[in-house]
Amino acid sequence: MSGGADSLPDFALWDRALRQAGQTLPCLVLDRGRFVANLALARSRAQPGIGLRVVAKSLAALPMLDLAVQQLGAVGVMTFSSAMLHSLLQARPTLEHLMGKPLPVGAAAGVLGQQAKAADQVIWLLDTVLRAQQYAELARSRGIRLRVAIELDVGLHRGGVEPAELAALVSQIQQMPELHLEGVMGYEPHLDKLPAPLRHRSKAAVEQALRGAAELLKQRAVSGGLEGNAPLVNTGGSLTFDRYGPAQGVSEVSLGSVLVKPQDFTRPATRGFQPAMFIATPILKYRASNPLPGLEGLSALLTWRRRANLAIYGGYWKGTPVYPHGYGYSAVFGRSSNQEVWAGPQLAVSPVDHFAFLHPSQSEAVIPEFGEILVLSEGRITETWPALSQLH
Repeated sequence: MSGGADSLPDFALWDRALRQAGQTLPCLVLDRGRFVANLALARSRAQPGIGLRVVAKSLAALPMLDLAVQQLGAVGVMTFSSAMLHSLLQARPTLEHLMGKPLPVGAAAGVLGQQAKAADQVIWLLDTVLRAQQYAELARSRGIRLRVAIELDVGLHRGGVEPAELAALVSQIQQMPELHLEGVMGYEPHLDKLPAPLRHRSKAAVEQALRGAAELLKQRAVSGGLEGNAPLVNTGGSLTFDRYGPAQGVSEVSLGSVLVKPQDFTRPATRGFQPAMFIATPILKYRASNPLPGLEGLSALLTWRRRANLAIYGGYWKGTPVYPHGYGYSAVFGRSSNQEVWAGPQLAVSPVDHFAFLHPSQSEAVIPEFGEILVLSEGRITETWPALSQLH
């Protein structure tokens, strides 16, 4: 049951499905129908002529990633760790990877030592002349040529090459025969989070930087891929992927989290996408009227305290309670990873042995924490998808 755009699922149905499946522990649940609907919406919103690249860390389960790549017609994935890169090269040897951050050269060497196909399937990210020299030496020592792209600082200022310095780095890399320069990656998550007065100017600066990079790369005969395609100009993210196209010199955009819409991505830019993944955990205890610790004698006088408490199995996850409705973290008991206490309205029936649900704040940290995803389809749990390793 998928529900309407931006709505929460029918958690009573989810609770029933989990109990029928014999689930007794905290778990991560994905509504397959909502996920597929989000994929269709993302594809419809992408600008014509733009390539889509799936952010692997945000959808870190192989069947989940496969479905996204297939449904979006993706050009490949963006990968952020050597562990996940190794796993995906092993499981999906034809999948192309653009690294989302510069890896220490030793980490790249480790991947190449275990996966020879990495030389063809991975575009390594470079941010300095020194790192370019390190990767060139790595390639030279192995007698191979490495595909590389430059991290371009388009205004986030978390690292990368300033637009004014791009031409110099392009020239230096082009003098390293061991490296095949394919283009740039300019991430801009700051745009959607800036105050309105700053956003317009920053958006214009990002587009100018991307357009200028595209023109420079064409002038220097930089080609994307190994067949002489147009240069790679990657940007965007889950909040902005639909803003870019060939008119801004962009060849492809990346997206991931919006496809399951964690709480951090519940913003105007993602309206229409449906939250598709939630944490579920058994409810261990319920007290319809709970006195304050140390103030039990005053409980009868504190009429405003006529609220109930429930204790869940586990806790301290990156997420916010959403079911039972009206419940939130207890200000009295605080956070706990053992039996986290939630406070809310008194319930007509005790919820013990039923499930409580949280909306994760993000997916990339939550998926590996649980290690697997239970897939809900047509009102029942139909599959279990193991998580991909994201460490190192």
